[in-house]
Amino acid sequence: MNPHSKSPRRNFLKATGITIALPVLESVGANLSVSPPKRMVCICSALGMNPEMFFPKTFGKNFEPSPVLSPLAGLRDDLTVFSHMDHPSIFTKHGSMNSILSGVDANRASAGQNVSIDQVAASHVGYATRFPSVHISLGGKQGSSWSPSGIKVREEVDPLDLFQKLFVNDSAAAKRERKLELDQQGSILDLVRGQAKRLEKNVNAPDREKLDEYLTAIREAEERIQGMQKWQSEPKPEVPFDNSVRAHGNMDYATLSPLMFDLLYLAIQSDTSRVFTAGFGMHNHVIELDGVTGGYHGLTHHGNRPDRLQELKIIETFYIEQTARLIEKLKKSPSGDGSLLDDTMVFFGSGLGDAARHSNRNLPLILAGGGFQHRGHVDAMTPTGHQTPLNNLFTTMLQNFGVETGSFNGATGSFELS
Repeated sequence: MNPHSKSPRRNFLKATGITIALPVLESVGANLSVSPPKRMVCICSALGMNPEMFFPKTFGKNFEPSPVLSPLAGLRDDLTVFSHMDHPSIFTKHGSMNSILSGVDANRASAGQNVSIDQVAASHVGYATRFPSVHISLGGKQGSSWSPSGIKVREEVDPLDLFQKLFVNDSAAAKRERKLELDQQGSILDLVRGQAKRLEKNVNAPDREKLDEYLTAIREAEERIQGMQKWQSEPKPEVPFDNSVRAHGNMDYATLSPLMFDLLYLAIQSDTSRVFTAGFGMHNHVIELDGVTGGYHGLTHHGNRPDRLQELKIIETFYIEQTARLIEKLKKSPSGDGSLLDDTMVFFGSGLGDAARHSNRNLPLILAGGGFQHRGHVDAMTPTGHQTPLNNLFTTMLQNFGVETGSFNGATGSFELS
């Protein structure tokens, strides 16, 4: 989709692939085999990855891992690293962290035209799980997830708060209070929807489009309320998680990040949600990792100084270590006839290709799991010498997730992984 177009809401929903699933019918359901559900995890780095340290020098399934990809050496059969792939219309430097999962500049798009891949997947799942999607970010919020109506999705910044949300049951009194609150919110939405419907008869075409977007946001809110009401009486799963662990502060990545990814794994394993985003944010604080003494943002503008490059390598290798740790846990967990990794796509990427130059080209991208026939390190340069749009890969990921779509946010096609 052209991010500058003013297409009607119905065309937008069709283009992004949001569908309404058929109900399970008793007369035919008994003859259907039940497959494990599909899941999607999107992990993003706000400040990119140094290209010289990220991209392997060789292609193919047996590629030689680059310095920061060494934690993935034993997982080469389970993933694909992409070279020469990016969002062709994004030139927003650091602002690209808001568009990595959509490929659309939020500042230049009409409301809802920058929906992110995770929210299309979450709309497909709905409230089949307690939470349609789960979002967390360390070191500052990224803002990479956008709802179908153009609302930025809230991220949790403390893994222990997320544990409370996902796995700690409310008291009976808190549940009653929450039910009353949800009922009141539902009544308010009924009121404002009625007012908007009456106003719709007396407005011109541009204002009608704005009202359409407003009503879509109301419908999203109604769906959230109805979904939360559905799960109010259902107990949350009990999971093996040590919630007594405390970090020194929000830069204690060595403590916080394993907690974050363990919670993502437990939420996948317990089917608490099927769509997740996790991020390492943009800031210039000193990350508490051995050997790191400089501010993170300053290190990305390294000027090719060996000392800064070494510290940056420690940080970026840590990001890949955390991603590899999650992939390995999923691979070791049985599911159906295979593992959780077979049914879970784990995407790692950034909207910055080279933070030192503020470049949004040739993004550092990895896709693992999902049942794909992975290809190791792939050169995605097209025969005409252009880089492949990342939304082509996102189209393939949505199709793998079960969403019926031929093009996500202006993709020129899909990307073959077989």
